[in-house]
Amino acid sequence: MRLFTTPTSDEWFFLGIIFFLVVVLITTAEIVRRLLNGGTEFTRKFVHVIVGILMVCAPYLFTSGVPVMMISVMMVAVTFFSIRFDFLKSLHATGRTSYGTMYHPLAFLILVILFWDSSPTILSISILILAVPDALAAMAGQYVRSPHYLKVGDDKKTAEGTVTMFVSTLVCIILSTSFFGIETGMPILTVAIMISLFAAGWELISFKGSDNLTVPLGTAFMLHYFFTASPYHIPEQMVTAVILASVVGIASYYFKFLSLGGSIGTFLLATVMYGVGGWEWTGPIFIFFVFSSLLSKYGKSRKKKFEMMFDKSDKRDAGQVAANGGIAGIIILLWYAFPDNSILYSLYLATVAAVTADTWGTEIGTLMKGNPRSIVTLRQVEPGTSGGVSVAGLAGGAAGALLIAFSACIVKSGQFSLKNIATIVVAGVVGSLVDSLLGATLQAQYQTADGKRTERAIVNGRPAQLIYGYRWMTNDIVNWMCALSGAAVMYFLL
Repeated sequence: MRLFTTPTSDEWFFLGIIFFLVVVLITTAEIVRRLLNGGTEFTRKFVHVIVGILMVCAPYLFTSGVPVMMISVMMVAVTFFSIRFDFLKSLHATGRTSYGTMYHPLAFLILVILFWDSSPTILSISILILAVPDALAAMAGQYVRSPHYLKVGDDKKTAEGTVTMFVSTLVCIILSTSFFGIETGMPILTVAIMISLFAAGWELISFKGSDNLTVPLGTAFMLHYFFTASPYHIPEQMVTAVILASVVGIASYYFKFLSLGGSIGTFLLATVMYGVGGWEWTGPIFIFFVFSSLLSKYGKSRKKKFEMMFDKSDKRDAGQVAANGGIAGIIILLWYAFPDNSILYSLYLATVAAVTADTWGTEIGTLMKGNPRSIVTLRQVEPGTSGGVSVAGLAGGAAGALLIAFSACIVKSGQFSLKNIATIVVAGVVGSLVDSLLGATLQAQYQTADGKRTERAIVNGRPAQLIYGYRWMTNDIVNWMCALSGAAVMYFLL
């Protein structure tokens, strides 16, 4: 195992040379920044590319991974403190809050741990995609005349940058596979297109510099799937996954089920779900998405009067997609790493049942007449109030969880007993109750200037006053906890 072997004296000497070169590079970047009177975009990208190329070469310059991990940890620490205390601006000053400079060495450290021994080529290609296409995408979006901005999140993204990311990634993968002599079971152009779409999706949806983490890790996942032989890796299935996920994402955006960011997030999640797990894993979460989206559109006129109370609208964004499907995505990635662990599928069903029960409970409870009661005080509260529960809402939530259990029964060809179904429903309902409890106690609640309650920190462009809860405990965080709670309950019930 090369990763933890004792470095030779030559390797320590070579590490010292690289460290010296990095110091010289950063010093030069700082001098150039001052000569440019504060212009940092050029210096930041220059350092990004040069350091990235050094990272690409690392598996072939060192036998032991110890020196590489040491310098990676050191760079994570240096960049974190430079951002925190605002020095070395040539590395991180971007006109917005960004931890991208820190994510860069952190991504490299994770890839070294995962692939230094098993597949150094995956490590190198993944970092190459970060070093070149990601940098080109940022420059294309910045320097092109009259760019077409895409409303994905707080960061400005452009169509030109996304196209540049896709095309340059495509070229890099084709050239890299030729250089390393990598053979695949299907045409390399097809494989390169699939990986490039996935990488471009991560670059587009990422924010505050997190693309420096998501792009290389996402690329590494796809490279590992296509380039590593395994009975669980079916390249044709992954190609189908990308195509189907694209159709679902585009259709969802067209029918206004999702925002642009939400559709891209769904594309990424659906690609992983179907590519790794096929219909067994995709079926339940697809049922959740379709029926919950339709339910959110039903009775829209009655729900409209409660709309301001909610943090999000019925058009789900990337944050909502992540909150509802993020735990499910993490679980299937764990199954990808440990495919013989049968417990993971039960945990997955429970987390999907929990978010379904929560969504259905809210939608059905809001549709019904009468006021719900606070889960904490049992006093009547207005419909739509966080932490409010009703008999109709609880019944609706249980029905949603039951639907997820039945969908699993279908895709698993009836291999579920009544006990399995009941366990899924219980885990789902308990998860939704955790959501209600957090909503009533810790979730941030605000009051507008005219005295109305809302989950939104800003209403009509004006900040609302926090009346209780914590600002960081947003609706998305509560939904993450709901999804996690469903899986946790299932774990203890098994």
